Amino acid sequence: MIELRTLTIDDVEWITAACQDPEILRWTVVPRPYTRDHATSFVNDLAGEVMAWAISDPSSPRGLGVVGVHHVIEGTASIGYWIAPWARRQGAATTAIRLVVAELRTWPGVRRVSATIAETNTASRRTAESAGMSKAAFESDEKCPDGDSQADAVRYECGLSTN
Repeated sequence: MIELRTLTIDDVEWITAACQDPEILRWTVVPRPYTRDHATSFVNDLAGEVMAWAISDPSSPRGLGVVGVHHVIEGTASIGYWIAPWARRQGAATTAIRLVVAELRTWPGVRRVSATIAETNTASRRTAESAGMSKAAFESDEKCPDGDSQADAVRYECGLSTN
């Protein structure tokens, strides 16, 4: 069972290990090299994120990944996520996105959720789609990391119903 929980100092070791992974380094802006001090700082101050959670399975001793809210601008919450190499292809990211969307429904003023993903990051794009997000029509010169270069950005969004 996948759940989101508050990051704690106990997460430092697995976050440090996960952030050595070439795929996480390829698609994110985590520091290079990523050290235990970076993980400790992230757990303590969220590195500028509005909020971040550990993606976890209570039956597993280490986390599966991290999902966070980068910012909320004009009613749109921008999210990002990564999955540790030992937890990939098990639906953890899809479930985490759905859980974050449910959480964001409770945040006053948030009407949409967006994820900006490198056009070349097909796995993350499929994950966003599997979680119910749709490719948004937007024109921008925004770029996302793809290894040592930058790729065009694609934005995925979903509206939050007020039921």
